Amino acid sequence: MTTRRTGRPHRTWAPRAALALFALLLGGGARAADDDAAPQETPAAPAVARAASEEEKPSPKAPRKTEEIVVQAVRADPDTPVTKTDVPREELEKKDRGQEMPAILSELPAMTYSSDTGLANGYTYVSMRGVPPTRINFTLDGAPLNEPEDSTLYFVDFADLAASTESLQVQRGVGTSAAGVASFVGSVNFASLDLKESAEGTARLSLGSFGAEGVSASYQTGRLGTSGLKAYVRGTWQSTDGFRDNSAIDQRSVYAGLSHESEKGYFKLFGFLGREKSQSAYYAVEPWILDEDLRYNPLSSDEKDSFGQQFVEAQYTRFLSETSSLAAQLYVNDAGGWYRLKSSDGSELREYGLDWTNLGAAVTYKAALGPVGLTWGVHGSDFGSDRTRDVVGGERSWANKGYKSEASTFVKLARDAGPWHLYGDAQLRWARFRYEGDVDLGSISWTFLNPKLGVRRDVGRDLSIYASVGATSREPGRGDLLYGEENASAWHDLHDVKPERVVALELGTSLRTGPLTAQVNLYDMEFRDEIALTGEQSEVGLAIRRNADRSFRRGLEWDLAWRPVPELTARFTGSWSWNRIRSWTQFYDVYDTAGEWVGTTSRTFADVEPVASPPFVANLSVDETPVPWLTLGAAARYVARSWLDATNVPGIDAPDWWRVDLSASVDLSRFVKAGRPRLRLSVENLLDDRSIRPSGYSYLYASRDAAGRDTLGGIPYLFPMATRNVTAVLDLGF
Repeated sequence: MTTRRTGRPHRTWAPRAALALFALLLGGGARAADDDAAPQETPAAPAVARAASEEEKPSPKAPRKTEEIVVQAVRADPDTPVTKTDVPREELEKKDRGQEMPAILSELPAMTYSSDTGLANGYTYVSMRGVPPTRINFTLDGAPLNEPEDSTLYFVDFADLAASTESLQVQRGVGTSAAGVASFVGSVNFASLDLKESAEGTARLSLGSFGAEGVSASYQTGRLGTSGLKAYVRGTWQSTDGFRDNSAIDQRSVYAGLSHESEKGYFKLFGFLGREKSQSAYYAVEPWILDEDLRYNPLSSDEKDSFGQQFVEAQYTRFLSETSSLAAQLYVNDAGGWYRLKSSDGSELREYGLDWTNLGAAVTYKAALGPVGLTWGVHGSDFGSDRTRDVVGGERSWANKGYKSEASTFVKLARDAGPWHLYGDAQLRWARFRYEGDVDLGSISWTFLNPKLGVRRDVGRDLSIYASVGATSREPGRGDLLYGEENASAWHDLHDVKPERVVALELGTSLRTGPLTAQVNLYDMEFRDEIALTGEQSEVGLAIRRNADRSFRRGLEWDLAWRPVPELTARFTGSWSWNRIRSWTQFYDVYDTAGEWVGTTSRTFADVEPVASPPFVANLSVDETPVPWLTLGAAARYVARSWLDATNVPGIDAPDWWRVDLSASVDLSRFVKAGRPRLRLSVENLLDDRSIRPSGYSYLYASRDAAGRDTLGGIPYLFPMATRNVTAVLDLGF
């Protein structure tokens, strides 16, 4: 049975002005194309300057691609005083084995990832500074990827995303302003693939443990004659049986892009289509059960899901002068599918349907006004969702709809004054949410002002220091407002859960001298009304959150790279943090001495650690090229213990763990002259450690004795990580 799309979001004025300007710009672009239609020499390829490169900055007189306007309107350039890490294309290619993006991101400072299946494929999630992914902004060429209603992003729907990513930038802290929701704890900004000047084809075959297999192929046309047109297409299929029982996943994706460039403008159209079918594994398991059967999954083979997601974006940049540009974007993000889950007593199989569409548009203006750089942007989006629940083979149980509209504008100013680099940034944002269902909850709206200031000082050529301060607020998600329910069965006051706010201070330094590159930073994030995890889950596996009055996250992060000779590179990344919730009130069930439930009560806890916030995370990797055709790698990762609820009751935690991985890359073109073959082998969890259980949730309760005294206890539920597993990847190029 498939769900029916019973309605579409109500279109508001928010994106219409941007759409009109977008159309106007396209009209200008058409005239530019007509001007260039006469026979002429092939225009030189625009110089693309990426934030990942601190060695070269773009000249304002050089032709520029839209990424410099659209992408870098979101990204921070090398001089911007924010805490950031850039990952260029070459590094992504080395790490990409078809796994989900959270596994790649987890190697960066203050990043951790978890998985439902125990593998790096399927439903995987990434956290930053101990804050869940719904508080991280994900963008693709500046367009928001997070679903607006709950700020979720399921990378399982974007299979093999790394293969079509040119580069990415991770900003930790409030960072710089972007289109849409303000960055709360950080952002991850993906740049779509640059299209090459010459034709190129690639293919990839992969095999691995637990039934993993995959096939991928791509083709780039290069520049087509003198037209300035380029095109690209990639298709991927990959599947795995999953490490846990009944956790098989089948993923398919297609990425396609088209670009046209001239001296007057640059146009890019690209899209991503992803489809996945998977057996569900989002219930964790008690540790004593895992000790007996590490692969145990309480969900049956009938409990599964099928979802697809489509993302299409059109960009056009008009070069107004040698020092100014105007860019417009239009995007559509659409998803739909269903998942099946048995009722608590197992008597019926229920199908939950979800369809949603988000339409958005943005305009960005960049100019150099003497020594001052100006960036201004405006964004609007309109979202609508349909949710249903049916009894499989029976009648519909419920249906509801959610609508969300938002509009925002930001301005950024940067000034270089010798060794000093000054930065200021402010965003004004409005959002409105409405819920319609069996119980009509009405609507709620919010307005936020999010300012940032920063300064960077160059101390000679090799050393720089920076400091920044910023404040940002964001609204609760739908799941927060409905306390984890998929359908409101009773009245909820939408004002009960408050917006959260953070004031963040960043102080850092970067050093580049000889073989050593180092980035070290301190941070202090002070929260008001942080919407924090309780450690509980709803009936359908949604994490339940509520406001914590005051909380903070403070820490030290580092990223050190040492390359004493060209053949050897060592990298050490990590974070140490001190995280606290000042006061937390936890509700829990109470049982008498006979084990009978007697009611629910609450207790207030002071100065507790937040959920899923390990105080220490470290990654060490070493790569060596003993001969030109062979690269060997070793990596070790350690993650400290983290709590499963905000009471810090002993025993309700995810234990600390460490893991060792090995890799090898062999350039076979030395032996096979056709196809530029390269074989890559990787071994994860080399020591076959069965005790790695990095995430989960909890059930808190109290035992009441005859005197009426309560003794707190609880049950931890943990997700296991896979035992030793091997992956082999064969890359071909034509």
